[in-house]
Amino acid sequence: MSNISTSPFSLRPWPTGDKKPKNLAEFIGRVNAERNGFRNVTEATLHDELKAEDDGDGRMEIDEVEGSSEDEAEVEADKSKTVFAAREDFLRNIESAHQSAMLGLDFVSLLLSKEAPVHATTTLSPTLRDLVGIGTLGASKLKESPVTEARVQDELAVATGWRLMGTNSMVDSVLAAAQRLEKEVETETKYWSDVLSVSESGWAVCSLPQEPHTLGVRFGFSESAPEFRNNSIAPLLRNDDGSVRLGVSSVGAGCQRVRITFKQNGQIVDQSPLPGRIPEDAPLKDRVLEARNTSFHQELWYELNREARTLLASNVYYEGPTIVWRQDEQTEVRWTLEDLAEPDSTYQDLSNVDCCALSFYSFMQFLLFQGHRQNYHKRTTVSNLPPSRMATTQPYSILRPMISRLEFFRNNRIMENFLEDIVLALRRAGISTAFFSSAEQVETHSTPQHRRNAKMELIWVNQLVGNLTSNFALTITPETRIYTTSHAAIVPFMGIHFNVSFTEPTLPSPGHQQPQQQPPAAGTEGGEPTQKPQPTFLQQSYPPSPVPYANVNDVLYYLRQATVRAVTRDLAASAARTLGRDDIVYADTLSGPGISAEDREARIKCTVSEDGRFALCLGRRWRWWASGDNVGGRTLESMIIEFMRGSQE
Repeated sequence: MSNISTSPFSLRPWPTGDKKPKNLAEFIGRVNAERNGFRNVTEATLHDELKAEDDGDGRMEIDEVEGSSEDEAEVEADKSKTVFAAREDFLRNIESAHQSAMLGLDFVSLLLSKEAPVHATTTLSPTLRDLVGIGTLGASKLKESPVTEARVQDELAVATGWRLMGTNSMVDSVLAAAQRLEKEVETETKYWSDVLSVSESGWAVCSLPQEPHTLGVRFGFSESAPEFRNNSIAPLLRNDDGSVRLGVSSVGAGCQRVRITFKQNGQIVDQSPLPGRIPEDAPLKDRVLEARNTSFHQELWYELNREARTLLASNVYYEGPTIVWRQDEQTEVRWTLEDLAEPDSTYQDLSNVDCCALSFYSFMQFLLFQGHRQNYHKRTTVSNLPPSRMATTQPYSILRPMISRLEFFRNNRIMENFLEDIVLALRRAGISTAFFSSAEQVETHSTPQHRRNAKMELIWVNQLVGNLTSNFALTITPETRIYTTSHAAIVPFMGIHFNVSFTEPTLPSPGHQQPQQQPPAAGTEGGEPTQKPQPTFLQQSYPPSPVPYANVNDVLYYLRQATVRAVTRDLAASAARTLGRDDIVYADTLSGPGISAEDREARIKCTVSEDGRFALCLGRRWRWWASGDNVGGRTLESMIIEFMRGSQE
């Protein structure tokens, strides 16, 4: 390698390939050819070869092997021939390269001899110089280069300008991106602050079921009907200014409320108010609340329509989009679904409003919420019974409790008005012992002393809703007292039941639970024999029906007849004592109760005029009105006594 590096020739022959074996087959072939197989290759011979190479001999002695002298001679002859051929080839390549280099050098020197003869003569060969001379060939530029110093400076200035413009453009784009980023941060901050306010208000913020990348808020109720429960979710979409747009669907869209209207003789006497519509720029939590309220009232309207179809026998029918219940010929109640976007100025000036519509407006919302609680209790309570399909599709009881309460209060007013009239008429007739009292209470079978489980709470609320009871006590004479109990029933049939008795009813008062005891045996009290109480006059002559009355008019008819009989018997006994006659007795004939003597007979009746005034009548001429003129201040007892004396006809 040292000889090659110091050679004056600049051209080199093509390098030959490495003589190392290319693959394992060639290596095995060489070992077999040079060593006569691997059996002759030992560790000792390899160590000897390495030692010989280190000593610089360039050869090593190889142990002779029997039968291999002839092969080694042939191999040595072949090697000599190969070496001589390679040497001749190498010398030829060197000579060819030397000639080519010298020709190139002479050509370049002759070409430069015209421009630089002194420098060219040092490399030009003497033979070529003598043959052609110096300056025979030359080279010059055909055209000057257009690149000048001024142009270079101009192009440098242009390049610098473009670089500055690019830098300014980059700065402008960075500033614009910073402004966009700042605006995006502001809008995102505003958006997430609104979303956070909704979440802090207690609303469930989640991703939409069909669009997981979109954020939404769930404003419905988990126990609502499926069509309302599945659609009561709205996406929280961002506007350009960062505000949140509530993308509600048909459920919860708009602003709607259920309204109750009371009409009397075709005129509106009471109506539930409608809340004002929230403005468009209201806070997000207020808009979510409005969507929830709208969804709740849409479901309420849906349940009212389902239940109304089952109450056709109770005078509940439809008038277009309105549910109507006709209580009597003059009174009707209407339920409508109103849109808050429409103006509500038609019935603002209402007179004689007693807030009945507002209370029932709150009551029907509470009933729907109670239905949701019952559904939750059924769903979360483990039961071994198979699910009932009718129970899941049965509508909520919303109209039933409202109609039952309205009927209950109406019958109570009729009862109180009647008892007030009859007491006033009796007192004007001189019967000062006449008196009545009334009390309304909720009939409950058990009152929990402490907090119970969810089932007990539902039962307790249902009793508060459905079991209404009123007690009326009418005192005619000290010996005659009539008790009337009215009870509102919702299931299985809706109606008002009246029980009439001569003993005071005992109902458990709120907060008290009566212990269950075995009743004593008949005719005993505490184990001792007692005497049965004697039946009263009305119990013997005119007892009430053992079956509850289903109509208030039947109860009023019985109370009128019982009052006439009690007053007639008391006046007959008083007249007999005053006149000292034994022939003046109480008589109950086909024409009615009366006071009879040997030749006279007086009858007392209760009548109602065309204008609804109540009167206690003696014959055809004498009447004691509950309101209005009296009979000159004379009492019914004095008139009976005078009549029996014969002074008057």
